[in-house]
Amino acid sequence: KRRLTLKGGGEIYETLTKINTDGTVSPLLAEGWDVSPDLRTYTFRLKKGVKFHNGDPFTAEDVKFSIEKVVTPYHSRGKTYFGEVAGIDTPAPHTVILTLNSADGNFPFRMGENTAVILDPKTAANTASRPVGTGPFRFEDWKKGASITLVKADTYRDAKNVKLNRVTFRFINDPAAQVAALLAGDVDGIPRFGALQSLKQFQS
Repeated sequence: KRRLTLKGGGEIYETLTKINTDGTVSPLLAEGWDVSPDLRTYTFRLKKGVKFHNGDPFTAEDVKFSIEKVVTPYHSRGKTYFGEVAGIDTPAPHTVILTLNSADGNFPFRMGENTAVILDPKTAANTASRPVGTGPFRFEDWKKGASITLVKADTYRDAKNVKLNRVTFRFINDPAAQVAALLAGDVDGIPRFGALQSLKQFQS
């Protein structure tokens, strides 16, 4: 059975924190967090007004569900990274308290990795074929073996600053086909270009 696998790169799904290019961690779905002196209790204050692409509001219960029901049981890395979570409390709609079995000063970093994307409990069962997140783009179409198309999400909290209305990711594994697609203008860019011997063709 084919599955559509989209990681938490920020297009569809988001995480509580964001790992920046310099390795620092900043808030994303969380507006901030506090940590206990023993590094075992993290209190995340969630952003308000965030919505999933289906219009459902983002709350602490979504974080609890994602970690307890999806991340920890089903991801191999989830068991490694989140197996230390001893308890998750949601004392308020936008407050999540995570208690760890042992101290972990890197926990905010872990909450920004692809493993820790936040899902809507109502749509989580269909994530493999029709993902729903809180990011700037929503899923529109998947042509198996060919492409994935995303469109700007009107529900996104900062939609006015999303510059692209539509993005199509094409699957082109053959290096010669990658060269042909670029030369023909069929694609705008390839992040992992396989035909390094052809770079001189594009330098001019």
